[in-house]
Amino acid sequence: MVKGFEGILEYIQHNYDRLNFIPSGDYLVVEGTSQGRMSGKSWAGGKTPGGRFCNVFKFRDGRISSLHIYLDPDYIGEDEARFRWGKNRQW
Repeated sequence: MVKGFEGILEYIQHNYDRLNFIPSGDYLVVEGTSQGRMSGKSWAGGKTPGGRFCNVFKFRDGRISSLHIYLDPDYIGEDEARFRWGKNRQW
């Protein structure tokens, strides 16, 4: 994954103070945001389309047994043509 960003990712920072933890049985969901700059364009989760993530941990016998990571890889909004929810969006 890191190799795919080579030369275009200027920086990325996760906002650890804004994480949302949602426990449910054997699962823990962690939602959060990031901010950064890539190819001369900036993003900030909650202010721009990119920069949100959600991780789903499953636990068994006190250990993580699986992890699913969900995020929109279009950090800087270059895929707007396929975004189907109109132009007047608020983040």
